[in-house]
Amino acid sequence: MTAIVTKTDTYDAVVIGGGPNGLICGAYLAKAGARVLLIERRHETGGGLNTDEYHGFRFNLHAIYHMMSDVMPAYRDLALADYGLRYVSPHVACAFPFKDGKSLVFTKDHDETVASIGAVSEHDADCFRRMWSEFAPMLDEYIIPLTYKLPMPVVDQVVEIGQNAVGERLNEISDLSPIEVLDEYGFTDPRVRMALLSFSAMWGFHLEDPLGYLYPVYLCRMVNSALVKGGSHRLSSSLYRVFVNNGGEVLDTSEVTAIHTDGDSGVRVEVADGHQFEARAVASTLNPEQTFLNLVGAQHLPDDLKFAVEGWEWEERTLFGLHLGIDGDVTFRHQEPRVNEAMIAFLGLETEDELHEHLARVDAGTAGGGEWVHVTVPSHHDRSMAPAGHQVVRAEQVVRYDDDWETGTGSFGDECLGLIEEHADLGRIVLRREYPPTHIEAKLHTMKRGSIKHGSYTNLQMGFNRPNDLCSQVTTPIPGLFTCGASNYAGGMIIGGPGYLGAKVVGEHLGLDAVPGTAPPGSG
Repeated sequence: MTAIVTKTDTYDAVVIGGGPNGLICGAYLAKAGARVLLIERRHETGGGLNTDEYHGFRFNLHAIYHMMSDVMPAYRDLALADYGLRYVSPHVACAFPFKDGKSLVFTKDHDETVASIGAVSEHDADCFRRMWSEFAPMLDEYIIPLTYKLPMPVVDQVVEIGQNAVGERLNEISDLSPIEVLDEYGFTDPRVRMALLSFSAMWGFHLEDPLGYLYPVYLCRMVNSALVKGGSHRLSSSLYRVFVNNGGEVLDTSEVTAIHTDGDSGVRVEVADGHQFEARAVASTLNPEQTFLNLVGAQHLPDDLKFAVEGWEWEERTLFGLHLGIDGDVTFRHQEPRVNEAMIAFLGLETEDELHEHLARVDAGTAGGGEWVHVTVPSHHDRSMAPAGHQVVRAEQVVRYDDDWETGTGSFGDECLGLIEEHADLGRIVLRREYPPTHIEAKLHTMKRGSIKHGSYTNLQMGFNRPNDLCSQVTTPIPGLFTCGASNYAGGMIIGGPGYLGAKVVGEHLGLDAVPGTAPPGSG
C-alpha cells in the first residue's frame, strides 16, 4: 500500500471561507503585512455576494439590498471605490401600493415619507415623525458604532448605553418586539402598521420576538439602503482585488476537511486532497456546526463548547426567489408614479392582520406564492443589469425550508408571477429562474436549511451570545482558532462587522495593527 504524503505550507493566517466576512478579514490582515491564505470551497469567492449572468441578464440570487454600504468601515479603510465598487442609491426606497389607489412611499427625504403616511393617517404620520427622530440618534450614537465593536455582556452593555437620554431610550425598546415598538409609539392605522412591520418580516423575523434594538436598523437602514452597480458580486470583486494586491493568496475549489490543533505549536488546516496548511491563526467564517463539530471534531471540544454548538438553532423562515429576464419594460399600474421608482414594491397585503395571517400560514406550510411578494427591478436603477431594451425582475417571498421544493417550485413561482401581473404590466418573459431555499443550502453550505443569516436571530443567539459566550469575542477555547462569519456577532446581511472584528482580533494575536486605530496591546 502506498502511503499518502502531505505537504504543509506555513502562513501567518488561514481564513476559511471566501464570503464577504472572509474577504474583509483577509484583506485587512494582508494589508497589515500578514501572509494570508484564503480557502474557498466554491469556484469563486463572494458567498452571498452572488451575481449570476445569463445572456446579459444579471441576477442577484442572494444579497441585493446593502443596508450598511455608507457606514461599513471596510468601504473607507480598504478604499473599495478605488477598486471599482460603486453604489446606486434609489431615492424611493420602498412602496406599498393598495387596491383603492392609495399608497405608502418611503423615500430618503424624511418629510416626503411623513407626507405619504399622512395621506393615509395624520395620527400615524406624527407617530412616525417622533419615532424616526428617536431612532436616528440611536443608530448614529450606538447601534452602528457597536456593530463594529466587540460585544459586551448584556448587563454591562445596558449600563454602558444608558448614560444619556438616547441610550436610555434604546435600552427601553431593546426588549420589545417589533409589534410592541409600534404600540409604544402609538401607531393605529392597519395599513401603516403592516408597512412598518414588513421591514422586519421581509427577512423572516418573527414579529413577536423581543429584538427591539434591531428594529431601527431594519427600518432606517432599509430606507437608506443601496444596490451595487453591476451586481452584488462587484463588492466581492473589489474586496478580492484588495486582498490579492496586498499579497493575499486564494485557494478556491478546495474544501477544508479538518482543523488540527497542536497546542502552542499552531493550527493546521487540511483540505480534501490531503494538503495541509499551518498557521499561527486560523479564522473560520463557517457556521458553528461546520467549524467545531465537522472540522475540529466533537471529540476535541471542551464540554461547554460542544454543548453550546450542538444547541445552535437555524432560522425557521427563509426566502423563495423568482428571477425574470424581460424583453420590454416593467410598469406598475398605480396612480402613484413613485411606485415605479421604488427600489422595492411590496405587493399583496393591505393590513397588519393580513400580514400576521400570512406569516401564520407560512409557518404552517400552507401559504401560497401569490399572497405576498417584494419586487425589485434592478435594471430600472442600473442599466448594466440587463441588455438594452430589457429588464431584470427579482421577487422574493418568505417561506419555510421544509415545504416540498422538489416538485412545488414551478407552481409556487407561477403564483408569485400571477401576483406581480395583477399589479404590473410585464414585457415578454425570455428568462426565468426560481430559487427555492433548498438551492440556497446546496449552493452555500454555510446557509444550512436556507438560513441566510447562518443562524436564527434570537436573544440567546445575539450580542454576547453570538454564536455563544465562549466565541463571541472572535477568540475560541481552541488555541489559534478564531471565528468571524455571519454566525458571529454582529450577524449576517452584508454588514461587514464579523470580518472587521475578526481582522482586529486576529491582527492583535499576530502583533499587527490590522484595523486602523486599534493597535495591538503593547505596541506603543
